[in-house]
Amino acid sequence: MKPLLTLIAAYAICSRIAYAQPDESREFLYLYSDSVIYANRIDLERNYSGSLYLWADSRRIHPEQVKFFNNNRGFFANVKDFNISGETTFSERIRKGRINLYEAKTVDWDSYDDIRIYSRQPSVIASRNYYNKDYGALRKANYINLSEDLADNPQSMAFLHKYRSVKRTQIAMYVTAGLSLIAGIVVMQSAGSDISLNPNGPGFSSDHSTESRLLSGLLISSAGLGLATGGYFMGPSQTKHLKRAIDAYND
Repeated sequence: MKPLLTLIAAYAICSRIAYAQPDESREFLYLYSDSVIYANRIDLERNYSGSLYLWADSRRIHPEQVKFFNNNRGFFANVKDFNISGETTFSERIRKGRINLYEAKTVDWDSYDDIRIYSRQPSVIASRNYYNKDYGALRKANYINLSEDLADNPQSMAFLHKYRSVKRTQIAMYVTAGLSLIAGIVVMQSAGSDISLNPNGPGFSSDHSTESRLLSGLLISSAGLGLATGGYFMGPSQTKHLKRAIDAYND
């Protein structure tokens, strides 16, 4: 009787592991070994130390072994190869087609009230995009990579050119903002060194030239902050062109 039960258990486990194209109507884990584990429920959780772990029903799976997983929240890809630290994180698929597009969001985990039941949305600090074909390896979604894979679609390339233009403008604004901030600080420090303590009482005394330089430094620094803010808000615009390029290719 015991050997029979063992055989039945082994068959049940093997029946849940496949090597063909996964059935995306079901929840599953797609491992780096190219095997697929189906389950009634797939859960991604984060413990109190911030580490991720996956559950396939009652079975705990090390997330670094998982290339993709599909559950009731969506389809996700492991992007550990793009993290300098090698930390395992997952990026959600936001476009499916000949080209799949993923978006990884860096969130403020402290904005969660609980690690299991989230009563409010986390704050998004930054987002990054990746893409692939079928279940292949992910690539960074940038102009160089996408211009290779979307080259045969003129409409997609037109959106990519817009993406590159916005990206270049954003970089130029950040560089100019950084130089302005440095220049403003230098001007204010120069003016500050000319300010002398007032021997007749508390406070400072300075001439009109020094005050003008302080004001100029403050204005230059403020302009730099304005440019940096403007560059930051250009991010959604370039992402929009990127997504339109993918959509045009998948149509």
